[in-house]
Amino acid sequence: MWSLKVFFLLFTALALSSEATIAAQPRTGSEKIAFVANLKGNWDIFLVDEDGGNLVQLTDTSYDENEPRWSADRKRIVYSASDGRIYIIDVGTKEFHELPAADDGGKMTSPSFSPDGKKVVYVHFKPEQADDTELAILDLDRKVNTKFLDQFGPLSFPSWSPDDRYIVYATGHCSTDCGRIIQELWIASTKGRYARQLLMTNSHCMQPVWSPEGTKIAFASDKGGNFDIWSLSLENWDLKQLTKDTHLDTSPAWSPDGHNVAFVSARTGKSMIWTIDLKTEKLKMLSPFKDENIECRDVAW
Repeated sequence: MWSLKVFFLLFTALALSSEATIAAQPRTGSEKIAFVANLKGNWDIFLVDEDGGNLVQLTDTSYDENEPRWSADRKRIVYSASDGRIYIIDVGTKEFHELPAADDGGKMTSPSFSPDGKKVVYVHFKPEQADDTELAILDLDRKVNTKFLDQFGPLSFPSWSPDDRYIVYATGHCSTDCGRIIQELWIASTKGRYARQLLMTNSHCMQPVWSPEGTKIAFASDKGGNFDIWSLSLENWDLKQLTKDTHLDTSPAWSPDGHNVAFVSARTGKSMIWTIDLKTEKLKMLSPFKDENIECRDVAW
């Protein structure tokens, strides 16, 4: 019988061999970091330069915005809101519109654009079934919602691969019976033919995001005893811990060139945006609100 390592290596070879991976985009100096902050009593979406300057507020509504994600052309951001719906905002004009609701009216969260920007994958909460969720895809041109994936346990945090072939997500394996939450990363073909578990960490893994070239996945996990940022290489199955702190590190986001990762950390006592240079391991905290102690979350770069 094949070992798990051999199985995973063969699966990865199949996943990466038939198409060349997408090259990371060159830096232009204008790549904004999107995030959510509570400035006026509710959570709105803001943009900031990678050095923490040139703050721009995108939304100003009476409800909370969550989980912004860029389109590949960086002209739009898709996000969820506390009303259980998904929206798209034009970054240039700040005009936004609500996407068609699920057919059964269930709550919609955690959206992610397809590489061509024509579809959005999201988490659909089944009405009147507690935390039972499935993954669904919305065709933006046809305005049609279809179920993509349903399996035992709650599904969360879908992220579409840059080559359009896979969706990585997290699914819960155990909670009360285990005395803790065990949630692992899975990967599914966008063609709907198969899904496979990526890791077996016996920990709580969440918020997976693809690197720009599609060969790595960053995610948050308490595998080391506390929530930190980790990365998994799909080329050699190298699992690397990127941050290590006694406070929570969550919400990873790759820079467009893949050389840095932004994340949210409570290491100063407040949830703030930090970046790490993957080559030098140098950490930097951003201060988009200057001296104001404003909490931030849900980073997208």
